Amino acid sequence: MHPKIVERHELYVIGLSMTCEENELHTLMPELWREFSRRAHEIPAVVPDSFPLDVSLAHRGTKYTQCVGLPVSSLERVPKGMKGYHLPPARYVFWRHEGPDIEIWKSFEKIQRFAHKQGIELDPLDFKIDETREGTHHLYQRIL
Repeated sequence: MHPKIVERHELYVIGLSMTCEENELHTLMPELWREFSRRAHEIPAVVPDSFPLDVSLAHRGTKYTQCVGLPVSSLERVPKGMKGYHLPPARYVFWRHEGPDIEIWKSFEKIQRFAHKQGIELDPLDFKIDETREGTHHLYQRIL
């Protein structure tokens, strides 16, 4: 399989988010996922047959803003302590990662090499979606 360009429709996501230094991601993200797992049942209007998402909303300098959440039909009722996000329709480079979670970065490198070879400009904020699907990760990196 090779990376490919795909279109994603608009999406609403409710979940837990944080901003941290890049070198803190490996310790803070597992904590965020644990808290999300405990609280996911609070999220209303979850889209049927959807999967958890880890969305890298922005990368500025050495800081990342991440959200772990679920797709929802609206942002009308966001539980206390959670945030809602509207993700507009966009084009992405897609790759399916089927290895250990700790090696997801290698799959994102494949996406970036593919984009570079194809002359595709990726979002400078490093906007990415990692959709966890039954043992695999559907990875998307937004194209400008």
